[in-house]
Amino acid sequence: MPQISCFVVNLASAHERRAAMEALLSRHGIEPTWFDAVDGRILSDDSLARVFDAARAQVAYGPMSRGEIGTSLSHLEIFRKMDEQGIPCAVILEDDVLLAEDFRSLLDTGGPNSLAKVFASQEPVMVQLTHVARGYRTGAITLGSRQIVRPHGGVWLTSGYFLTLAAARNLLRAMYPVWMVADHWRYFEREGLLRLYALTPNAVWESYLSQASDIAPERRARRKDKKTFVDRLRRVVDTTLVRPLLVRDLPHFRG
Repeated sequence: MPQISCFVVNLASAHERRAAMEALLSRHGIEPTWFDAVDGRILSDDSLARVFDAARAQVAYGPMSRGEIGTSLSHLEIFRKMDEQGIPCAVILEDDVLLAEDFRSLLDTGGPNSLAKVFASQEPVMVQLTHVARGYRTGAITLGSRQIVRPHGGVWLTSGYFLTLAAARNLLRAMYPVWMVADHWRYFEREGLLRLYALTPNAVWESYLSQASDIAPERRARRKDKKTFVDRLRRVVDTTLVRPLLVRDLPHFRG
């Protein structure tokens, strides 16, 4: 059965991760497209200046490490491939994850559990496949034994996600040269680049290999913006009304 395109981001030097992912995907019957990740740590200063907007990053996010820049470039280059090849949707995985037993069914385009049947390519959508802590109770889309829900609160990680072509094009147009980390999904939604969803129970989670991240040792803490009165009021409303009435905790599946 045809599958949704599945890209796996892997540094050329990360041989253990490549071998582990090859074995995992083979067990699941998934034929991936391997993408050689950009190693921002070895980019020359001239190359970095061409692909990174440091001034804009400083204002919008704060200082970014070379590892973060490389990761962002890697995902943007996959979006470029989707754009150039007209790929209607894709699942993008990093090379340090594990997958639920039914993961293959999410990729089978003709199957009843396929992510591709839920969203059209012209809808700018991202579905987080890793765990999201909370989601809204209403509006859930049933997908076999799982649901697709609107997440509540922060949505981070690029470990595993589904993306439509429209979302890929929006992100590519807005985020290159790089000026924001690749996993600031809530920011991208606020900017109107995509609409966020989460799969629950999650079908992807990080493996033991993620503990030795290629970028975590140099990832910098995000600058905290000063909270306004409106921000504080929204937080009170969210804590006292929205969460108790409209939001539920989502299960955290780890295999």
